[in-house]
Amino acid sequence: MRSGLCSRTWRQYGPLDRQALGRQFLNGMSLRCPRCGEPLEATPFTRLSAVLPPGAGGYDLECRPCRRFHPRVFHTPESLYLTRIRRLAAAIRRA
Repeated sequence: MRSGLCSRTWRQYGPLDRQALGRQFLNGMSLRCPRCGEPLEATPFTRLSAVLPPGAGGYDLECRPCRRFHPRVFHTPESLYLTRIRRLAAAIRRA
């Protein structure tokens, strides 16, 4: 039987874990995994870069023992505009 710490794939943190990480950011604490307490490592890229609009960038905070990551995405005004246009086009297609 496999335990939760033996996952072979990387997964994003869930909503409660993301809230815990947000509190750590706001309090200026050193960032630790909300599940196992290990320090989080920052990568110079984000796994979401393939789906981000042009101009947006970011990095991932990852916990190697849990194989979980939290993407931090930064938008430019142009990337926000493209995101909004894509959402509008999708809503029009659904209607």
